[in-house]
Amino acid sequence: MRPAGTGDDEHVSGAPSPVRRVRPHLLGPSLPALSALWQTGGRRGVTAAVCIVVPLAVGVALGRPELGSAAALGALTAVYGHALPYRRRAVVVAAVGVTLAVAGTLGALTGPHPVLLSLLCGALAAGAAAATVVWRVGPPGPLGIVLVAGGSSALGTAGEPGLHLLAAAGGAALAWIGCMLPWLWDPTGPERRALLAAEDAVAAVERGEPGTTRPGAVARAVRVADAAVRGGSRRDDGSLRARLDALEQRFMQALPATPPGTGPLPEGEPRDPRWWHAPWASTGLRIGVGAGAAGLIATALGLASPYWAVSTAVGVQLGTDARATRARALHRATGTVLGVLVAALLIWLDLPLAVEIALVGVLQLGVELLIVHQYVLAVAFITPLVLLLVHIGVPTLPGVALVGERLAETAVGIVLALAVGLTLLARAASRRLPGTVGTAADAAVAASVAPPGSAADGRLHDALVQLNEVATAARAELLPPAQATAWLRRSRWVADLGWGLLGARARRDDALAGSLARRIADDLAR
Repeated sequence: MRPAGTGDDEHVSGAPSPVRRVRPHLLGPSLPALSALWQTGGRRGVTAAVCIVVPLAVGVALGRPELGSAAALGALTAVYGHALPYRRRAVVVAAVGVTLAVAGTLGALTGPHPVLLSLLCGALAAGAAAATVVWRVGPPGPLGIVLVAGGSSALGTAGEPGLHLLAAAGGAALAWIGCMLPWLWDPTGPERRALLAAEDAVAAVERGEPGTTRPGAVARAVRVADAAVRGGSRRDDGSLRARLDALEQRFMQALPATPPGTGPLPEGEPRDPRWWHAPWASTGLRIGVGAGAAGLIATALGLASPYWAVSTAVGVQLGTDARATRARALHRATGTVLGVLVAALLIWLDLPLAVEIALVGVLQLGVELLIVHQYVLAVAFITPLVLLLVHIGVPTLPGVALVGERLAETAVGIVLALAVGLTLLARAASRRLPGTVGTAADAAVAASVAPPGSAADGRLHDALVQLNEVATAARAELLPPAQATAWLRRSRWVADLGWGLLGARARRDDALAGSLARRIADDLAR
């Protein structure tokens, strides 16, 4: 036995070393197994990599590398919509493709004018953020549009907007085909994967492991699976719907008997907040103002690529809750430093063009594999990916001009994102939350005493959708009020009971619907 006070004593006691305490804040969580990485991003990564590399290689082969890069940026359409059933995916990905092609062309036109480019990127970020909330497009949301517009601004195609638009549209069309191609052999794939994820989440709760998922993630996974299966392929033979019915019943049986830890609720705000407190408006304004201001300040400081400051500001503000928002700022800085070093090395090596094109595909695959699990490494891949696309499109642009100022631009974006997040409509969602919770609870009580299939069910559905949007925005606030935590817990309970009632009625499970109606009357009636 070693005497007390030796170096191993701290290790045996289990006290983490300073390095271990700091590492998660700088580098994020450890990477999961390769199988988990592939399950969450493998298909999307391969599709996006192929769709980006093919038009890039064609443009280089035709002697127009700048148009190849424009088409590759348009092909970033391929990273959207992979969780959606194919019927909805076809529409969403097509709309994203049109948006990216137009955004890239506008970015190219404003490229010689940094102030206009900054204002354009801010407007695009605001519009895309609002549209993401309203139509629930999903990640990467406004970040992809800003990267496409900003990257296009460096390609020098302002004098050929028609050709740029044609190339970007071609890349987006290829991406649409790539996103829809698996429908030929796996028409129910998205629904099946959503259902499997929900089954795993419910099974973890049944095993007594609720800590394995974030609060509310189980309920959200079940609702995502419900939307996917009910709005999915008509080729389903009924097996997926049967699994969904069984899953929803297991989920409702796993709900606790009383609201979990809500405690006494503080008095709510009036139910008539201003229109700009709505999630789509407040989110769009915050992201748009932060992005535009970051670009303008970067321009005023004489930095070469203001769009990088814009994309940093957008990326930092996309956190799913307050802790994630703060963490993303530090992770974005760490990842950018690593990415700048990698990009500098790649450009300094002056690799053959074919190798650089292949590296673009590898980097895109890496981004999609890592973005869900390890944001630092994902940013470390995104930085050299964008720089290589610009470098291939404009090989005469010196590497120092592409790499040297990224750190300063990243710092500007982080500072502006945090400043705007702390000052502009900082508690808009929290102000709406008490009233939205009360409205959803009232709708649930009204639906519980109304006959199934009545207009009350439709009003409850709409109220629950609105509640989800407001609660998501409230969780993203950097400095929420003290009472927000209790209202967020209450919102999850109302949502669980409300969605459960609608699901039971949709399945015509009268016994479960009656049980839920009684719980709603006991817990939510005021």
